[in-house]
Amino acid sequence: MAREYFSWSPEAVEILTVLRIEGYTPKEISETLNQKLNLHISIAAIENKLQRMGLTNIVDHNPAMTKYKAEVLPLGDYILSADYHSPFYSERWVNYLLAIAQKTGIKRHIIVGDLFDFDWAKSHPSTDGEVRPGLDGEAQHSDPLIRVLLTQFKQTYLVCGNHETRAARNIARVQFKHIAGFLGLDLAQERFMFTEKDHLYIGNDWMVVHPKSYSQVSGSVAVRLAEKYHRNIITAHGHFASERWDRSGKYRGIDLGGMFDTEKIAYINLTTTTHPSWNNGFAILQDGYLVRFQAGKNFRRWIGRYRK
Repeated sequence: MAREYFSWSPEAVEILTVLRIEGYTPKEISETLNQKLNLHISIAAIENKLQRMGLTNIVDHNPAMTKYKAEVLPLGDYILSADYHSPFYSERWVNYLLAIAQKTGIKRHIIVGDLFDFDWAKSHPSTDGEVRPGLDGEAQHSDPLIRVLLTQFKQTYLVCGNHETRAARNIARVQFKHIAGFLGLDLAQERFMFTEKDHLYIGNDWMVVHPKSYSQVSGSVAVRLAEKYHRNIITAHGHFASERWDRSGKYRGIDLGGMFDTEKIAYINLTTTTHPSWNNGFAILQDGYLVRFQAGKNFRRWIGRYRK
């Protein structure tokens, strides 16, 4: 039987070279080439080609080491909210959000961190006779919010905020996914998805993030992130509601606002600081276009005129 020789195309050689330099094994390279180019290249053929190219003495990548890849949602219709600090959420603003969701028919919801407050995991002064909720109380008083959100939306995505990590820091070896179980929030259910990351990408142009960085100047963190990542950035954490363009004029930095009730927040009412006032707000993203809702928005007029 005549021996069959495989003819290496320039594209196949380029893929082979890149994969080997990145540490992929001949077996992994064979699988990748066969899948990408619809070929049937044997491991032996890969090894022979690598030897002829002088690419045999290479450090293989270590599959045991984690590689962090971006989590990307497809561009589409989403309602975006953040900073509920449940159970200290605003019933009024939650109901605004639900009304907009019902009117627009949007069924996907992204919560950009701090769904829960975990007030029990921090210390602050208390008023005479005041009883803070504690973990049991937070679970009990958060239940109505979680139920209505999971009922309204077919898919809910929760980005990890600093308050989600607060509980984990205070209980050794416990992650937020475990705390969520204590609160009756089943992260395994199909309607709810949680990421340990503090950000998500939406399509090629948008990024929602609950950053570690903070500035007392509204919009500044979002704009700096926009200049770094070359995307429109929607941030939580700062509790501002604002919008600015970066210096290139190509990307927007947007502070989303929050779903908290400032009258329920101990930090605001029991201590005095120079930090700016907190702003309520949320937004909808439809086909790449953003509509923001904040204080002063005529919700009645907007809802009344909107037609599906």
